Amino acid sequence: MRNQTKTHSTSSVQACQNCKKDFTIETEDFNFYEKIKVPPPTFCPECRLIRRLAWRNERSLYKRSCDLCSKKIISMYSGDVSFPVYCPSCWKSDSWDRMQFGREYDFSKTFFEQFKSLLYQVPRQSVWQNGECVNTEYTNFAQDAKNVYLAYSIVYGSENVSYSSNVDNSKDIIDGYNILDSELIYEGIGNTKNYNSRYCYWSSNCIDSSYMLDCVNCSNCFGCINLQSKRYCIWNKQYRKEEYENKIKEYDLGSFFKTKEIIKQFWSFSLKFPRKYTRIVNSVNTIGDELRDCKNSLFVFNAYHTEDIKFAFRAPRTKDSMDVSYIGKAELAYEHAFGGSENSQGIKFIINGAPANSEVEYSDLCQSSNNLFGCVGLISKQYCILNKQYPKEEYITIVKKIKQHMSTVPFVDSKGRNYFYGEFFPMEFSFFGYNETLANELFPLTKEEIIERGYNWRGKSGNTYTITIKALNLPDNIKDVDDSVLNEVIECSQSKKAFRIIASELQFYRRMNVALPRLHPDERYKNRLKLRNPLKLWHRKCMKEGCPNTFETSYASDRPEIVYCEKCYQQEVY
Repeated sequence: MRNQTKTHSTSSVQACQNCKKDFTIETEDFNFYEKIKVPPPTFCPECRLIRRLAWRNERSLYKRSCDLCSKKIISMYSGDVSFPVYCPSCWKSDSWDRMQFGREYDFSKTFFEQFKSLLYQVPRQSVWQNGECVNTEYTNFAQDAKNVYLAYSIVYGSENVSYSSNVDNSKDIIDGYNILDSELIYEGIGNTKNYNSRYCYWSSNCIDSSYMLDCVNCSNCFGCINLQSKRYCIWNKQYRKEEYENKIKEYDLGSFFKTKEIIKQFWSFSLKFPRKYTRIVNSVNTIGDELRDCKNSLFVFNAYHTEDIKFAFRAPRTKDSMDVSYIGKAELAYEHAFGGSENSQGIKFIINGAPANSEVEYSDLCQSSNNLFGCVGLISKQYCILNKQYPKEEYITIVKKIKQHMSTVPFVDSKGRNYFYGEFFPMEFSFFGYNETLANELFPLTKEEIIERGYNWRGKSGNTYTITIKALNLPDNIKDVDDSVLNEVIECSQSKKAFRIIASELQFYRRMNVALPRLHPDERYKNRLKLRNPLKLWHRKCMKEGCPNTFETSYASDRPEIVYCEKCYQQEVY
């Protein structure tokens, strides 16, 4: 039987079930587990994150038919899965009864076995879309979005977004990653309140600028690093307005080959300048990277307006939670994989969350519900176990027995890992191959490593297209591209995969004066990921001579960048 820890005055070192490495459970962690009434985990924080991300397939999309209305659809599930797949309209409709899949709990079997049986019978939404989505057929994980094409995690009223990921409240974005409150962005990462920018990285409140890194409040700047409140600068050198405008014309930004040279020069130039040990802005008692307006947020990446959270990734506006990813506006959440779960509280072990849930455990795709355990796809329900309704008192009694049963009769996966009450769902239950999911994008493994670790692997069958032009034969300059390119099937110069240029995309390139891409959107995405620091932290010393300060940073010690503590960085920049 698994030990149930009640109170702890000191931290504890444990060996991870999965990677076998030691990890520390701090006193405040034990306090949180006691508050939400779960035992401490047996997987380390990184393995817990990977386990959640292994359920999120963003980019592998398939053509198939809706199993209810027979309409042709785009789906994250292939045509050979065992469960029904419905288009978003059918899935959200009243045309089918979610309770018909309910069943009695069987104490002769493990909970996880029974949940998997239910999970693989209830129909699933072809792509995850919530709120009011318009013209988003070719996207996955969208909420209240409009005109989105092959982009993922596009939320909070974003519009006109293509080939991008993690875009909040922004419009007119192509090839962006982590974009917030911005407009007219091309090839940007970590942009906040930027306008009309190209190749801008981790910069905010910048206007009409290109090739910028860690700049704030700049306008009409080019090729600049670490600038604050500047105008008309090129390669960190100040110019008068007329000089700047004449100089910029010499760069011919609409040329692909000249742009390629500029990018190479830009990143080489950037290594001459110090980097702040972390990109944390306006935050208190916070450890992680790419954070803004956070408080008491530890080991958190890519979030804003958080408070009292730990071990989180892409978790805006979340409070008092641990081990959460792709969540927003939630409180008292634990082991949440994705789905948002806005205005939810007291939610634990959630695969695919949804708004307005309370006291929901070990569930998936449930919405506007409370007091659920082991349920799938329920809307506006309460006191249900495995999709079966119970009176309140009976529900409470059975759930208590189930938790005791889970603690004495764990599920054991193919590699001998034990899943008691308090562990997230086994990765081998995931609908996707590890190689299809965000886990592999952020923590890549070879096919052999995936199989050896007992994770799922899915072979991909490529679509066959007749190539009409190689990418290297496209016109060099956007000014020389006519509308006939919309009829071409282009061969990626890197992967040899086929891709096309759509009309809205071409219009955007002309407006922004940027060259046609030569790489397939997936390859461009991979290149953006390479520019990000990993979701890991290293303990390091400031590289400014004579400074004794140490810190936790996402820059590993073997990286080429000059890394400063906050004080030394501010002295250098301001």
